[in-house]
Amino acid sequence: MEQRTIDVHNHYYPWDFLQHLVGRPGKVRATQTGPHSYVMKCGDVIVAHIDRAGHYDIDARIKDLDKFGMDTQLMSQTIPAPELLEPAEGTYWAKRINDAYAEAVAKHPHRLYAYASLAYQDVDAACKELDRCYKELKVVGVMMFSNCNGEPMHLPKYEPIFQMAAEYNLPILMHPTIPLTGSILDMMKIPYQLYGYTFDTTMAVISLIFHGTFTRHKNLKMIHAHLGGMAPYLVRRLQDSWKGYAKEWGLSLDDVAPDEIYKRQVYPDTTSFYLPAMKCCLEWVGAEHMMIGTDYAHRVGDPEGAIKSIRDLGEQAHLKPDQVDLILGKNAQKMFNLPPMPGRR
Repeated sequence: MEQRTIDVHNHYYPWDFLQHLVGRPGKVRATQTGPHSYVMKCGDVIVAHIDRAGHYDIDARIKDLDKFGMDTQLMSQTIPAPELLEPAEGTYWAKRINDAYAEAVAKHPHRLYAYASLAYQDVDAACKELDRCYKELKVVGVMMFSNCNGEPMHLPKYEPIFQMAAEYNLPILMHPTIPLTGSILDMMKIPYQLYGYTFDTTMAVISLIFHGTFTRHKNLKMIHAHLGGMAPYLVRRLQDSWKGYAKEWGLSLDDVAPDEIYKRQVYPDTTSFYLPAMKCCLEWVGAEHMMIGTDYAHRVGDPEGAIKSIRDLGEQAHLKPDQVDLILGKNAQKMFNLPPMPGRR
């Protein structure tokens, strides 16, 4: 039997939430541009595109999975998400999104699982919803964005979310949202999808390490989207900056270097598909800390080539078959505690 393939980074817009965004006035909204296409806007900036039906149609998604050879997906909400809406509106739609995910998971057992979608602008409501998602909807992880309306996620107000995720053993997918550098990128006309999103998640993950979130919650696990953002490619810079400047910034950890904490508790997905970068990431964190990410169904994703890119990585990096299997799905099945899939090992 072939190794089960598990995609830990992909996105699904429930139809009713998509239609809500289409009909919604204000800064955060969607516009239909074709029979199966939409653009998502925050102000005047297009922050995401829908180009294929599988982005919002579960049946079309399953057909695509079969075509790509992908056994299982862990679905998550993408930008724009409920935390960009007004608090009451965001809380309402987080619940609706989670219910829609639960319905899709029930319809396609073993093929689909879900991350909890939360309205982080109301932490108390987010904690209640996470509790419901864990106990009633059986989510396997938590979708988190790199900031909440301009607030970094390491702030003490968000600590209860991390505490619950660690207690419930729910890995967090750290994903970009409107980047903190958005106004600068607007001025320079650099798409957010290029450096804005990857830099924002890198700042988010590293700041959580610097401010002790992972040290306080050693059971906390995090998927760092887009091949770890910029972290795997500036490791020496991370080491030297911590050694040279941490005290000046009033930062301290329990005798564990930030890069070691990253390697212990953070898992880059493979959403990059550029082999030299994948080899660099692999050399740092090892095959035990990488997982498939396709970024389905965004334009920057490559669901058709994701599995091949991992097999090519295994060939070029001279990995053993068992190490390739770790990245293809074995790591994810263990981390998210997924039941075995019939016909796959």
